[in-house]
Amino acid sequence: MFVRFGGFTSDQLLKHARQLHDRVRQYTGIPVCVGVAPTRTLAKFANRAAKKIPAYRGVCVLQADSAETRALLQKFELGDLWGVGRRLVERLAVIGIRTGWDLAQADPKWIRRQFSVTLERTALELRGVSCIEMNDFHEPRQRIMTSRSFGKLTGNLGEIREALRQHGQRGAEKLRSQGSLARAVLVFLKTNPFRLDLPQYSPHAVLELPRPTDDSREILHAAGHALQRIYRKGYFYQKGGVMLLDLVDARRQQLSLLDTPQSEAERQRSAKLMSVMDELNSRMGRGTVKLGTPSPGAAWHLRCANLTQRFSTRWDELPTARAR
Repeated sequence: MFVRFGGFTSDQLLKHARQLHDRVRQYTGIPVCVGVAPTRTLAKFANRAAKKIPAYRGVCVLQADSAETRALLQKFELGDLWGVGRRLVERLAVIGIRTGWDLAQADPKWIRRQFSVTLERTALELRGVSCIEMNDFHEPRQRIMTSRSFGKLTGNLGEIREALRQHGQRGAEKLRSQGSLARAVLVFLKTNPFRLDLPQYSPHAVLELPRPTDDSREILHAAGHALQRIYRKGYFYQKGGVMLLDLVDARRQQLSLLDTPQSEAERQRSAKLMSVMDELNSRMGRGTVKLGTPSPGAAWHLRCANLTQRFSTRWDELPTARAR
């Protein structure tokens, strides 16, 4: 999570960040790290340094032009930077850019021509030039991704379909909650890249919806067709997900001559059904009403082996005391 710290001096920043770190650790017992810097990319990098270097004790405050920042950028690999993926690391290494410092010193305009405007912004942010704005939590998202790693590797089509069905329904709920409609659905699968003893395959497919919709049934129908396109036997998948793309405001959608017609009666029935489902799930708990029942013990379920006991909400998880 990003938070603005305007009006603090350098000493105050370190003191305040230390208080945040210690208080969260004291009250919750959760190990956290705090990274503070002038830009979001540097702040993420500072958080990474606070996590990896014990001397920081969980808190790292960086200035853009300091010798400390330069030394850390030279020390860490390029893949440790926020937004720089494995394939991009390989392409940059070919031209001699192997560390964050190398990227910060590269010509931003040349980076933009050779790669993308996103990488240009990353390079500028490493110099302390803020290019990525803070998220406005009231602004609707432009796309919605729902995905989870599977509890165990699986190649079973039925189990994968169940997992994507749950992801699709959750994505549709998020879509309706922000008052948007989706025009397309992306489905992806991914094998475990660290299991070099297994064949690798990470496909994805995008299907355009017949018309903009927030109906879970239509979204799941499209996701099912996309899965059929990309699924291949002989692979063990580690992760799968559904992304809703090309979102439009439900109240201001621009109809097209190419859109599939939908009667007003059908539209109202769909809206009412989805509204009832959302209300029931809100009042009685997520998953009370869903499309399709997942198989118990399926490989895609999260393992959840180390969950904290829910003493305050579950009778069957109350602590037991024995007197001898």
